[in-house]
Amino acid sequence: MKKVILFLAIFSVLAFSAPSSAMTITAFDSAGNLAQSLAGTGIAISNVSYNGASAASGYFAGGTAAGIGIDKGIVLTTGLASNLHGASNTSDSITGSHNTAGDADLSKLISNKTTYDAAVLEFDFKISETATAAYFNYVFGSEEYNEWAKSTYNDVFGFFVNEVNSVNKVNYALIPGTSTPVSISSVNKWTNQGFFNNNDLTDYPSPILPYPFEYDGFTDVFTASLTDLDPQKTYHIKLAIADVGDSTLDSGVFLQAASFSNSSVSSVSSVPEPAITVLLASSLLGLAGFRFRMKYRTK
Repeated sequence: MKKVILFLAIFSVLAFSAPSSAMTITAFDSAGNLAQSLAGTGIAISNVSYNGASAASGYFAGGTAAGIGIDKGIVLTTGLASNLHGASNTSDSITGSHNTAGDADLSKLISNKTTYDAAVLEFDFKISETATAAYFNYVFGSEEYNEWAKSTYNDVFGFFVNEVNSVNKVNYALIPGTSTPVSISSVNKWTNQGFFNNNDLTDYPSPILPYPFEYDGFTDVFTASLTDLDPQKTYHIKLAIADVGDSTLDSGVFLQAASFSNSSVSSVSSVPEPAITVLLASSLLGLAGFRFRMKYRTK
């Protein structure tokens, strides 16, 4: 009788915690359209280029339902953007490898380690005559979490800005209040955990993960603040992400649509706390004797 009651409790929790909608992905069409989707008030862009596999990037919608705090925008990944299409975390090791090159600027951020499968969107921009800054919102997520957060597989991304015809690039993809680049090793379950959202199958048995979203972990919504800009000058920005150590396991950066603006744009919603039903279900499953499976990386 006790087993029947426990089963019914678990079933009820699963039923009420199931996601009602999905994140949807629209395929990459052109570099120009990606950049224009990001551009907002007071920003004029030109000279757009994209380097990487077209399947690695695209447009997302439904981010609020997925819990990432940004409803729609563009996504750059180290694997397949289409792997994010869905309403749940279906795998502990989503991977899309393109056997393409990494990026030298990203390698410099992580002690010159080798990078792979880079996706890079670049363009020139000018701000309005009355502005001195530009901003945009983003979220970083990855399948490297949590098992590989303290390893050499330190997937990384950067937002590099310089004046046109200048080689002095500044990275604005930083942990808030620091000069530390955002990466697997710098934001995770153990380091800067206040900015991190855990969605790992080894901690929450599927299908009762707290976020109906493919990646095993992701950051809060961060704002890149490009300050002290001169409206008389033209600047160049490079948005780049790459795998580190090997081309296995996807990582991605989500950039809010129309948030690249000369004034800060709030995200659609803050990242919600895991639902109490999910936490209860996790406890019930633990009492029932469920075993979490281990992940193994194949090279």
